[in-house]
Amino acid sequence: MLTAPKRKPQEFGFKKGDYHLVINAQTKTLKAFSFAGVLLFTIPCLAEGLGADWRAKSGDTPPGLYRIGQVYRDYEDVDSSPSYERTLIQFGWYSFELIDLEGNEDGYGRAGIMMHGGGTACGWPLAWALMQKLYNTLGCLRLHNVHLRDKILPLVESGTVYVSVWQDDQ
Repeated sequence: MLTAPKRKPQEFGFKKGDYHLVINAQTKTLKAFSFAGVLLFTIPCLAEGLGADWRAKSGDTPPGLYRIGQVYRDYEDVDSSPSYERTLIQFGWYSFELIDLEGNEDGYGRAGIMMHGGGTACGWPLAWALMQKLYNTLGCLRLHNVHLRDKILPLVESGTVYVSVWQDDQ
């Protein structure tokens, strides 16, 4: 069983030109939909933290509805083969702030959840690879670096992007 988000993008002004990303923690996938409900693509996505309980610090990504906010563009801000740097190994090419629309972050002390690439467990320079291995996070959503650049970033640049996380029941 999965715990579903309590709210829908339509409650927050979802309109033509916006997108909805649906994360399924069991299948480890992200499905991207247009405003019209057309499936745009399906890619791997890990919503697993260091612990299975999404209510606990460093646990799985809390279920709920989010909106993508600020984008951190490390891939564009450094040269193509940077030397080791802590932020680059942890978060990879791009990091997308997730704005919690259901209060799960505050309610469970989980502020700062993001969607990002990288992965300290990959080592350096493998965390900077196109298709780095997807290791568990401290509660964020982990995607391949290349998918963040080529799939997610274009959506963010052309409309508002909502993210629904369907998480394993505890």
